[in-house]
Amino acid sequence: MKTMSRGCAAVAAAIGLSLAVLPATAQDITPPAGATPVVGMAFEPGDSRLWLAGPEAASGSVVEADSGETWSFGANTESVQALAWSEGRLWVGDIGDTDASRDYVVIFRLGEPDGGNSSYFAYDFEYEDGPRDAKAMLISGRGNIYIVTAGDDPGIYRGSESPSRESMNTLTRVADAPDGVSDGVFLTDGSTMALRTAVGIEYLDAFTWETLVTDTITGASEAESIAVGQDDEIYVGGNPTIRTAQVPASDTTTTVSPAPPGSASQSASGTPSGSASADPDQSAGGDAQPNRSGTLVAVALAGLLAVLAGAVTFFAKR
Repeated sequence: MKTMSRGCAAVAAAIGLSLAVLPATAQDITPPAGATPVVGMAFEPGDSRLWLAGPEAASGSVVEADSGETWSFGANTESVQALAWSEGRLWVGDIGDTDASRDYVVIFRLGEPDGGNSSYFAYDFEYEDGPRDAKAMLISGRGNIYIVTAGDDPGIYRGSESPSRESMNTLTRVADAPDGVSDGVFLTDGSTMALRTAVGIEYLDAFTWETLVTDTITGASEAESIAVGQDDEIYVGGNPTIRTAQVPASDTTTTVSPAPPGSASQSASGTPSGSASADPDQSAGGDAQPNRSGTLVAVALAGLLAVLAGAVTFFAKR
């Protein structure tokens, strides 16, 4: 009996050690007062800061999610709906057009902030097939600008490869889009799109336009925003809290639980339900498949538990 107890203790200690080295679950983020509802988010890799476009975006300002620092660029905007970080610069998408009445939309490329203010370059874009409403702006690893429209006949549009600041640029439709896209971002491979849709988060190969994997989300607020960190961690939400998640290895369902009274956070759980398909194009300079590190950790842990269970049996028989 003492031998069995020692064996169980060894297994328990080993399990505790294995769990200690697993990545901790990140806490939900509560944006500063007045920064919600969030209509766009972008992660700044170098400084690990998350910038938010909320109510102040109407006056040409964005807010940092942790410190509440304000970054003002002073432009006259009509309907800011999206942010993107690319090539060391923050881009602001003034692309909302609920009535589909704007002759063109504007995308701003901000300069380095100085004392909380910065200059900007403005790029004008028009759709090849007439005005449309949009909530999502993405910039690929190659620097190409994509706009995903909402409403009837939603589509994915790509901007000119080298947009001009002196003349009108054209947005060309390249694919149909899922319904209800409220935001989007490219993963760090530069070729996988993550779109927050009416269903959840759908991951698309931007070369084949095939859906690779879907995270169906239930219980969350509508019109959520999305951003991606430098290790492909996903930030999603903004109405009012921002959750963090990992790119799933296969189709999954995430249920968002309402925050309890007095709590500023929400909890989410994922349940696998199927598998991902398609082999993404590798020409963008990276592995375009969704991150499967979570699956590898789970498999490794399962193998460790099996070995440790065998150790218990061995000790018990001695």
